[in-house]
Amino acid sequence: VSTQSTGTHNVFVYGTLKRNLPNSHYLNDAKFVGDAVTVSEFPLVIASRVNVPYLLGKEGVGHKIHGEMYSVTDSQLKELDSLEKYPDRYNRREISVVLKKPEPIVVPCYVYILDKFKDCLLELDMLEDYTAEHSETYVKPCDRTDQTVVFEVVDSSKSNLGQ
Repeated sequence: VSTQSTGTHNVFVYGTLKRNLPNSHYLNDAKFVGDAVTVSEFPLVIASRVNVPYLLGKEGVGHKIHGEMYSVTDSQLKELDSLEKYPDRYNRREISVVLKKPEPIVVPCYVYILDKFKDCLLELDMLEDYTAEHSETYVKPCDRTDQTVVFEVVDSSKSNLGQ
């Protein structure tokens, strides 16, 4: 995931951080490595009043998730940690993804996963790929009037250690 000598880290994004989606500007200065798909299945759902895409920490359930891999610096990783409210809301975990080009290769990447989620989220439709069409109803953090949406999806009785 990280290369200590160069201070870079591989990050897999699956939602609003993808190219041409609402939060892609956070990765403007990061190096786009390529399109990727998770090796394992995960539940990817859209939830809360602001329609956030959540990758739930329930490996083996759902679909292989299509997304993008970026190479980020230490400071860019800290910015992403802040955006994703790691470690309070999301967990940053290492997973394996298949980088699709030039030749398919399995690469370890960091990904932001919601481990402390309400079980009812597993009853929602699960996506393979979060697209521009899905993002049309997403409300950016700067446009939110109520910051309590986290309570709609987070189960505070669970630890953030994965399952």
